[in-house]
Amino acid sequence: MLPAIKPDEFDVLPGLKPVTLRGPFFGGRTLLTGRDDLGDRMMVRITDDDCNGLGITHGGVIATLADIFLVHFLARQLPAATGLVTSSLAVDYVGRSTAGDWLRGRILAHHIGRRLCVASGEFKVGERTIALIKASCAVFDSARSPA
Repeated sequence: MLPAIKPDEFDVLPGLKPVTLRGPFFGGRTLLTGRDDLGDRMMVRITDDDCNGLGITHGGVIATLADIFLVHFLARQLPAATGLVTSSLAVDYVGRSTAGDWLRGRILAHHIGRRLCVASGEFKVGERTIALIKASCAVFDSARSPA
């Protein structure tokens, strides 16, 4: 189990609230999320378990966080009975992060439609850009199969 964010770390960035993830990949992981005039924001602390043998954050961790963040953001733009499936995910790795870093994300929607949604954003550590992220998602009625 990944370590929880300590209560004194909740105020790292004003306006962000803790959200605990569910699911097989990051179940139990706590993110800080929020929104402002420029779009949705997210922060997560990089742990030793997130890093590869070189001591930098594994690309799969960055991609998984991007997928979770982008799809969660897009889902909130749609009615509750709507489901989303990632149809395309792009990650351009342009920097590196290490254990102990706060990874900050920002995201904007480009298209919210009846069949397709598209959003993009970036992950940063301090002022350094770590990754550029983009996802397209197929929209479906969650009472039906996404086929």
